[in-house]
Amino acid sequence: MNLKISLMLGISAVLALGVVASPLTISADAGMMYNHQQGIGYAAHYGMNKPGQYAAGTIASLQNDKDGKPAWIVSGLWKASSTNMTSEMPNIVSNASIKKNLPTAACDAMFDMVRLNGSAMHKHEIHNFTLTSISMPNNKTVVFNGTVTITMKNGPVNGVPVSVRAMDANVISIWIDPTKTDNHFGNTPIYGTITKAVHIMK
Repeated sequence: MNLKISLMLGISAVLALGVVASPLTISADAGMMYNHQQGIGYAAHYGMNKPGQYAAGTIASLQNDKDGKPAWIVSGLWKASSTNMTSEMPNIVSNASIKKNLPTAACDAMFDMVRLNGSAMHKHEIHNFTLTSISMPNNKTVVFNGTVTITMKNGPVNGVPVSVRAMDANVISIWIDPTKTDNHFGNTPIYGTITKAVHIMK
């Protein structure tokens, strides 16, 4: 198993939002991501106070409108990590799924959303990630399913199903159940990049 795949298995936890690179767990609030974005990768800035996998990156995505046409630019940061992993984690194989003995996982994101013409700028936050399952459909993709809280115009929406995918340890996608958000993010996932991945052994 190469380094990228082992990192993906370890990082377990997005969706974030996705959520989400691999089992992603966020150890600090979204505001911290913005305040310390120049310090990405440093343990002190990520609350890396226990063994586990930690990852962070940027969000850069185009979201469609109700007609399936690009309408929104989404830009921001995400952070995630997983701790308390069991010996079962490294044994994920293609098409297999783990729903028991899941790691402690979290995934936070904060991003701006604005129309292509520059109007209607607003922010969203994704937090309170609860991991429900992990799967690996192929040897370069790890999927983390769960639920999150998303801030919306009329207040936070809790228990929103999400699916966070980490692809080749470079790209993250966060699919948000459109039925829970009035299709606010369109019919495609929110995409981003995995810019940092750290494994704390002890």
